[in-house]
Amino acid sequence: MSENKFRFTESALDKLTPQKKRIRYSDTQLQGLVLDITPQGRRSFRVYKKIPGRTAPVSVTLGTYPSISLEAARKMARKAMADIAEGVNPNDTKRQFRAASVKLIEAYNAFLRARTLSPITVRGYNQVMGCYISDWQQKRLADITEAQVYKRHTEITQRSKAQADLTMRTLRAIFNFAKAEYKSSEGRTLFPFNPVNVLSEKRAWNNVKRKQTRLRQSQLKPFIEAINQVRNDAMKYRFESQVAICDYVEFVAFTGLRKTELLLLEWKDVYLEDKLFWIGKTKNQDGVELPITDRLEEIFERRKEYKVSEYVFGSNNKYGRVIEPKKTVAKINALSDVKFSLHDLRRTYISIAESLGVGNYTLKRLLNHRTSRDDVTGGYTILTAEELREPAIRVAKKLEECAGLRSPESNDDLENMKSLLVGLSKEQKLELMASLL
Repeated sequence: MSENKFRFTESALDKLTPQKKRIRYSDTQLQGLVLDITPQGRRSFRVYKKIPGRTAPVSVTLGTYPSISLEAARKMARKAMADIAEGVNPNDTKRQFRAASVKLIEAYNAFLRARTLSPITVRGYNQVMGCYISDWQQKRLADITEAQVYKRHTEITQRSKAQADLTMRTLRAIFNFAKAEYKSSEGRTLFPFNPVNVLSEKRAWNNVKRKQTRLRQSQLKPFIEAINQVRNDAMKYRFESQVAICDYVEFVAFTGLRKTELLLLEWKDVYLEDKLFWIGKTKNQDGVELPITDRLEEIFERRKEYKVSEYVFGSNNKYGRVIEPKKTVAKINALSDVKFSLHDLRRTYISIAESLGVGNYTLKRLLNHRTSRDDVTGGYTILTAEELREPAIRVAKKLEECAGLRSPESNDDLENMKSLLVGLSKEQKLELMASLL
């Protein structure tokens, strides 16, 4: 008889000592009951037995010795072996029990840990969890029904159709995560049912249309004039945070960048000598290198004079930067009699660029829109700040014309030639000079 196989008794088990490697002992009285001892001295009772029809045995942990007695281990082992004899994996039973007890907040926290999400996305999810389904956080996922989902969606819709859909999209994402996260030993999901699907079955989604608002070209002049007035007043009375916000709003108008991406811009990512800057913290996690046009250079130079932190749009608060520009935006709105949001400025920039014939891939890069995976050509189109400079200058000039900052007559042949030269690579410039000589 092997020294690793003997009739288990508590006195015999007490005499076993840890080895350099994990070692396994088998009970001859109850075949399938084993005791594993780790080099650290941890002693674990397990059942190690094949399920009928399968080639590999399953290992079912019963507990540690002496926390559970030998008699208790044998009793638990017999029950586990009875399940195995019927073709049931006891580990699956444990998984199902754990899955059945998973609460919404637990699945949500696991979802956040498993994803790489931007702070603004996490903040949006937290708002949904805290404002619209806070009373469900301690509810088990298994207890959330289609009827409850449909009723809650209807209730939130009375207040906001967009928030109702957002809440249920968030809930659907958590259930989809649970479906992939909690599985049996054979890879079958323990959460095959997503109660949010009832909204599709009943065609209850609100499907709020994307906003179409933007500034008309005629509104750009009063808009810029209002920014200048608010900024000048702020500079006069030393309201430095308001100056920063005015610069920020103007910067958004002349780049179309997203709100938070721009607010997180740091001085270490600005290269004034090379006339480019880098946005690293983005919504889609893809960094983007962008050119500095003349209008942006003016803003950067003014921000240098008011520098208070490592952020370009810095502010004397605990964050070191502008956090929420709503009040100043409302002031500019009132003064210009132009109602706009920051995302309206993004749509305005896109529309102006499109009207100038800026290429689709170029425009995507200027706005840091990700190209779809099935777009092979887009995957090979790599545009740096130098390739983006000429189209960025064209869009900036058009915005300046509409805002009354530049006369259309100034776009003479010389200016056009300069713009074209700026967009040429070094090799193209050398070729042009050679052909002229």
